Amino acid sequence: MNAQTLNASDAGNITIKANTFEATGGGQVLTTTGGSGRAGNITINTTDSVTISGSDRTFYERFALYGPERVRNEGPASGLFANTDINSTGDGGTISINPNKLTITEGAGVAVNSQGQGNAGNLLIQQADSITLDGQAFLSAATESGEGGNITLQAQDLLLLRGASKISAEAGNNGNGGNININSGFIVAVPSENSDILANAFEGNGGNIQITSQGIFGIQPRSNPTSLSDITASSEFGVDGVVEINTPDIDPNSGLVNLPTVPVDTQVAQTCTAGSAVAKSSFTITGRGGLPPNPGEALSADAVQVDLVTLNPEVGKPSTPAVSTNPINPTPTRIVEATGWVTAANGDVILTSAPIVTPHSSWQRTADCRVFNQRQGG
Repeated sequence: MNAQTLNASDAGNITIKANTFEATGGGQVLTTTGGSGRAGNITINTTDSVTISGSDRTFYERFALYGPERVRNEGPASGLFANTDINSTGDGGTISINPNKLTITEGAGVAVNSQGQGNAGNLLIQQADSITLDGQAFLSAATESGEGGNITLQAQDLLLLRGASKISAEAGNNGNGGNININSGFIVAVPSENSDILANAFEGNGGNIQITSQGIFGIQPRSNPTSLSDITASSEFGVDGVVEINTPDIDPNSGLVNLPTVPVDTQVAQTCTAGSAVAKSSFTITGRGGLPPNPGEALSADAVQVDLVTLNPEVGKPSTPAVSTNPINPTPTRIVEATGWVTAANGDVILTSAPIVTPHSSWQRTADCRVFNQRQGG
C-alpha cells in the first residue's frame, strides 16, 4: 500500500481500522516524498494486536544505520514507513499506532526517516499493553542531515527489546538528534544482545531521552554506544543530549497511622518476679528518642518531659520492712604506737600501748659467764 509524492505537494494519508493488523514477508504500508512536499501520515487503530515481521534477508544484510527501509525498492523489510527519499527536501510523515499489543520481529520495523535534506517525522505508539522488538527489529525517526524526529511510546505493562533491536532518533551530518519519550511499566533487554535506545548526533547536538518506568532491566544509560545494550544521546562533535530516567516516587507515609496526641488509658500486664510472691510491673517512657512524630514532620529539638508513674498501692506495697540505705561512716580509730607487750595465757605475745606493762621474764636463759671463763682456763 503506497501513497507517494514527487513534487511540492504532500503525500496522501493512510488510515487502517481493524481488529488485528499484520504485515509479513516484506509487506508494507508506505507513504513517501521525493520532492519538497511532506510524506503522508499513517494511522493504525486496532482493538487487538499489530504484528509486523520478516524481510528480504539478501538485502537486509545491506542494512546500515537507519534500517532496511533504505533499500525498500530493491527488497524491503516488512513495516510501516512514512519516509523521504534521498534527493528530497521535504519532511517525513507521522505514524500513529494504537494497538493492544505490538510485536515487531525478524528485521521488520516502523520508520519516519528522512534520507534527504528534510527532517524526520514523528512516531507515536499509544495505549498498548506491551511492545516487543525482537531479531533486529526497529522503531526509527532518524535523519540523514536534517533534524531527528520524535518517538513517543506508551506501554502499560512491558517494553521488551531482544536480539539487537533498536529505537532510534539519530541524526547524521550537522543535524540534531531527535527526542524519545517512553512511558512503560517495565523495560527489559538482554545486556549482551546490543539492543539500543539512541538519540545520537554527528556534528549536531544529541537529542533528549526521557523514560518513565517502574523498572529497567538489562539496558542502561552510557556516554557512548557500546557492544552492550545502551541508552545514549551522545554527539560525536557537538553537545551531548540529556538522558532522564524517572521512577515512581515512594511515599514514606503510605501505610503509616498517626498516633493520637492524647494519652491512652493502657492496662499494663502484671507478672511475678522470680523469688518474690508479689506481682511487680514496670512501664518506662523514654520519649521520642530524637525522632519526629512521623516521617513527614521536621525534627524537633524540644526535650520531652515525662512524669513519674505511681504504681497500684496493692501491687507496689513491699512484703518486707524497708531498709535504710543511709550510709554510716564511723570515725576511724587512731593508730597508737605500741609501748609494751604482754604474754597471754596461751603464750601469744600481744603488743600494747598501755602505760603499765606487767613484767615478764624472758624465756631465753642468760649465759653464765663463770662457766665460760672456767672452760677457757680462767
